[in-house]
Amino acid sequence: MVRKKPKQTVPESEGSPFLGLTPNQVVAFNLTQAREWRSWTQEEAAIALEPYLGVRWSKATFSQAERSVAGRFVRNFTADEIVAFARAFELPVTWFFMPPPPWASPGTPTRLATPDEQRFGQPVAMLVDLVFGDKAQQGMLSLRLDSFLEALGPAGLTAAQGRITSLVTTRVEALVREAFRDLSRWQTSLQAMANQLQQLEIRSKRAVADEAGIDPRSLRVPSEAPTEEEGSEGDDG
Repeated sequence: MVRKKPKQTVPESEGSPFLGLTPNQVVAFNLTQAREWRSWTQEEAAIALEPYLGVRWSKATFSQAERSVAGRFVRNFTADEIVAFARAFELPVTWFFMPPPPWASPGTPTRLATPDEQRFGQPVAMLVDLVFGDKAQQGMLSLRLDSFLEALGPAGLTAAQGRITSLVTTRVEALVREAFRDLSRWQTSLQAMANQLQQLEIRSKRAVADEAGIDPRSLRVPSEAPTEEEGSEGDDG
């Protein structure tokens, strides 16, 4: 389904001209990027799409869809079509909503044409926020995903999802092992420091007792602490 491209409502005398693209035109732009990334002709892309669309696009239909970016008519892409694009080109759905270049030409910015901002358009960078979400939205998405995967169970995971889950588990285990190795190293270092401090305390109190001519026991001199080397020898034994 195609419709006429909305007219530019900003007179050039009132501000800098810009190229306004609707979300459907952004999808058209990224459709071309996907096809060129695959190095497919329009006919080859139409053949690849057929199993997922359920119909065979003609070369003219595919060309018209791509020309939506700059043409007089804009194709209204359906969710079914975008999912089919993702499957045929083996790309995530989000690919087709990635922003186009911010500058259409020198001095002419690209803007996102939306009903709520028809006069000046929205920054195309907004698409990045809409694709990836902010921190709070990412948290909500993670909760939804965790809930889905828990209900699905490991048997329902795709091969890719299984590999990702395995990699995450392996990484977590590696981090835990490394943390315990660090803890062991810290414990050894702290023990060595404690032994050195105890030796320093013994020497200091004995030096004071000798100089003052008093019994070292009155200063509560601790028993001789093992040196680091002695401790190591004891461990070996």
